[in-house]
Amino acid sequence: MKKALLAVTVLALACAAFGQARAPRSTTRESQQAALENQTRFVGNASVDATSVCKTTFTSGTGLKFLKYCVSKNGNIVQFANPKGTEYIAAGTIGEGYGLCDFDSSTQYYDYAGYGDSGNWQPSAQVSKTATAIQIKRTTSDGNYTLTQTLTQDATNALVKVSMAVKNNTTAAHTIGVLRYADVDVNGVANNDFDYTLHTALGYISEQSGLELQFVSGGALNGGFTQDAPNGPNPCQFFTQVIAPIANEDGSIFMQYDVSLAAGATKTVVMNYRTF
Repeated sequence: MKKALLAVTVLALACAAFGQARAPRSTTRESQQAALENQTRFVGNASVDATSVCKTTFTSGTGLKFLKYCVSKNGNIVQFANPKGTEYIAAGTIGEGYGLCDFDSSTQYYDYAGYGDSGNWQPSAQVSKTATAIQIKRTTSDGNYTLTQTLTQDATNALVKVSMAVKNNTTAAHTIGVLRYADVDVNGVANNDFDYTLHTALGYISEQSGLELQFVSGGALNGGFTQDAPNGPNPCQFFTQVIAPIANEDGSIFMQYDVSLAAGATKTVVMNYRTF
């Protein structure tokens, strides 16, 4: 009898501890909005060129294959929906974009849309646009690197392929870091669950849906990673906020590569955004 009472007591204490460790996910409209508005405290200094304004929209498919996403003038994906009515990025402070690090000089270059940029980019230029793809080129303000992004719609698989080609414009070899990042807010909810593997980074709500960054090719892949904060990482110190698994937090995902570039050389990394 005493053993049975002890077992019940231990179980009750364990359940209570679990309940304290993981608070319920915010579900009311007011609590969701408060959580999304709280994201603004993470916003860094941004130049006048940083923007989360939608410029070019791509749409394809119907039903579960419906895909709609929008690209800013700087090559940020500022809206991503699949299927129709299920949004992953365009909520609260919109965070998505790219980062470079010159490891030789510890210089960082990044543009994370609503979470600001590093202020050391030249204006972006649209190179080409078709019904399914857009290519945007941008050079760092010191002239050392040119990033050419090609974002391609894959209607068959309802995904977006992101190709990032980096050219070394200098006369010396350099080792650089290249990353892609997104603040995931499934269905407009700030607090999500997160996890990563070597080839993927995931932001999701259990029993609903999620957004995945998936490795395709290029560079020396360090891996997919998740953060317990919505803002983008420092490209030169990208492990600072990395943690997994994450439950019921306002977090983000990114994928990072190390790339060795000879003088004048160009190398490309490729990844997919897809839902699950």
